[in-house]
Amino acid sequence: MRKLLFSLVIVCNAFLVHAQWPEFNQAHPVSCQWSPFNYRADGYFENVFVVNSELQFLDGYITFGNGVLCSPSNCENYIRCFSTKFNTAGQSMWWNRYDNPLEDKSQRWFSSLSGNSGGMIQNHNNQLVSFFSTFVNGDLYNWQTQDYLVKMDLQGLILDIVHFALTLAEYNVRGLVEDYTDSTYIVYGQFRDSIDVINNSWPISFLSKVDSTGNIIWQSEYINTSKIWNISKARDGGFWITAEKPNNYCSDLNFANTDVAIIKTDELGNESARIEFGGVCGDELATCYEFEDDRIIVAGRLTLDEVNISSMPWEGFFYTTIIEQQSNGSLNIVGPTKKYIPSLGGNFIDFHPLLNGSFVFVMDAAFVEEFETSSIGRVMGSLLKLNNDRDSLWCRKYTYYNNPPTIQYVPFAKHYLLDSKPTLDGGFVCVGKIIQQLQDPNPNLITPWIFKVDSMGCLEPGCQYVNVEEIVVGLENTISVFPNPALDQVKLNFTFPENYVPNNQNEIVIIDMQGREVLRENIFLFATSSNTIEINISSLSSGMYTLHWLSNNAWLDSSKIIVE
Repeated sequence: MRKLLFSLVIVCNAFLVHAQWPEFNQAHPVSCQWSPFNYRADGYFENVFVVNSELQFLDGYITFGNGVLCSPSNCENYIRCFSTKFNTAGQSMWWNRYDNPLEDKSQRWFSSLSGNSGGMIQNHNNQLVSFFSTFVNGDLYNWQTQDYLVKMDLQGLILDIVHFALTLAEYNVRGLVEDYTDSTYIVYGQFRDSIDVINNSWPISFLSKVDSTGNIIWQSEYINTSKIWNISKARDGGFWITAEKPNNYCSDLNFANTDVAIIKTDELGNESARIEFGGVCGDELATCYEFEDDRIIVAGRLTLDEVNISSMPWEGFFYTTIIEQQSNGSLNIVGPTKKYIPSLGGNFIDFHPLLNGSFVFVMDAAFVEEFETSSIGRVMGSLLKLNNDRDSLWCRKYTYYNNPPTIQYVPFAKHYLLDSKPTLDGGFVCVGKIIQQLQDPNPNLITPWIFKVDSMGCLEPGCQYVNVEEIVVGLENTISVFPNPALDQVKLNFTFPENYVPNNQNEIVIIDMQGREVLRENIFLFATSSNTIEINISSLSSGMYTLHWLSNNAWLDSSKIIVE
């Protein structure tokens, strides 16, 4: 196998990084450009990792994604991959762009957007491992790919790159995991052999064991499935697979209908048992985690069996259930199946088992809400915390600040999470993309975003005490308080980002150190860059409090105040 087939890394100057990626908990226009190219800011963060080093100033988060680099004449075949590093204070440290300046090829991590259905991994050597795909036929509708197994360090610099499966067969890699017993990798996704490529047949799921040079040691395929979404290692040395099983299209609409297939294999990937289930209409995504011998938790999203296909083809819910492998080898649902958030649409992203026995659901959930203009759907990236009995503890829905549509049928921005990781302080770092609309800060652009929350899902401590689910990202540090300490009156100065327009439903809620609400007051904010209001706090006892700004039942910002 040839190594280092092309030079991939170009690093932008540090001053450009800080100018273009201003602070944490923000949506970031993708902008790393040089003549003669012009950049259209369509991009996303797809994978994120927590960096923990002996030198604390090097700690933080490294994230990888894609953007569209346009030539002066068009934007075809100019997808480019990049990485960037944020420290724990939210400052951007550097970013890299990966391409080959001598060749004109679109490039991606994996040959299709996979989010954290698998994605990149961090191996036992603290290296970041991925699959890198190049499109070789000029456009994304008539393409072939060349796939490479890539290893990088925690500075995003490529250490090694080798061809994967350089054959006439066609692989669409969705993800990989490391086999710690021999430092190889288990690769999964969808596959067509050379005959299927010639006949343009439907792909089939595959699982391959791959060594560090990209050679396939063994491979298994699974009939009646079209792709693998995720795998996890079984306690007996085998694997648990969650795969997609194609079903018929919805009865009176041309919507895809796929079911979930949970497959148990031995250590060589040979199928030993399977169970299938799904709703009426929709992509039924899931993952699984073995918490006891032969017992797994399955987490995902299902569409409703009783859904009205003609009007609500994607209506469903997020759920967990228990599946057990019986003594005869069969798989049975032993439950109980627990339903959580209903959703008209959305994607299951990930499910984190935590060290204390609890779990965190990561998802994009679509809801219909009533606004002045109409009933309108909103897609919000969401975290759901479950206890060790899989019961819901809290749910937070995250949006980037935007202006609600004032024109009927103009949609809200759509907020998607594509990956998240638990952090060392018990919180979570999340990345994804925002599809912005006409009245948003970056109209009609797709922008990557990143935010960090604490163990309660809050951008700033204490949001759990004000009884809201929606958390608005990007308005932190809007409020300044003076005087502080204060006695009977306190002034709040609101400094809004450019183009932000506050609505007319705003509240200030003050919480004491025991988490009790001690004051709630409606306020009115003007559509100007700065507002100052006064709050009477003479009824409060001396001590420290947290002041929260809420709007339309969403949390926007908070500040500590001291009452003398």
